[in-house]
Amino acid sequence: MADVFDLPELPAPVAAEELQAVDEAGLEALVGSIRDAERATLAAMSPFDAHLREIRARLAEVSTERRRRERAATTAQRRAVRDQAKAGDLPSLADVLAGGADLPDDLDLARLPAFLRTGGSVTLGFPGRPGPTAFTDGRRTQTAKTWGDARRLYLDGWEPGTPQVPGVRVHLSGTKVERVTPAE
Repeated sequence: MADVFDLPELPAPVAAEELQAVDEAGLEALVGSIRDAERATLAAMSPFDAHLREIRARLAEVSTERRRRERAATTAQRRAVRDQAKAGDLPSLADVLAGGADLPDDLDLARLPAFLRTGGSVTLGFPGRPGPTAFTDGRRTQTAKTWGDARRLYLDGWEPGTPQVPGVRVHLSGTKVERVTPAE
């Protein structure tokens, strides 16, 4: 347990009614004694302030190391995706829809991990409304919001896109940059 710390003494309080009777020199003396107590209190606090600064500096060092590790992990993950894309190991959306990837049917399409052939991370749908993806049978259009909806529509012969704009609308994750890309 920490030692008990004694605070510097404060001058005796003066009631508001008594302050009216104190002359200017008395008020100056009162202010001087209060300022002395303030300086003594700040001096007593300085070791604690230094201790807190050291604690905060150490926390900042640990936070910096965490961010460095997160950046390194993100870079390694992106490199692995690019390497898979170069080798042709990344399945297309059409392959995944046809092959029945082991994904839960209630998975929101906005949370579906997707990548361009170049390895860039994308999200399905519009930047302002990620997730919902249009499917067409050539005449009509339906919107899939979950993996189960998309898979069911694809297996029923529906293709991603609309009759006017075939393909999957994607946007680069975290940006407003969007484009339509073929499901293959």
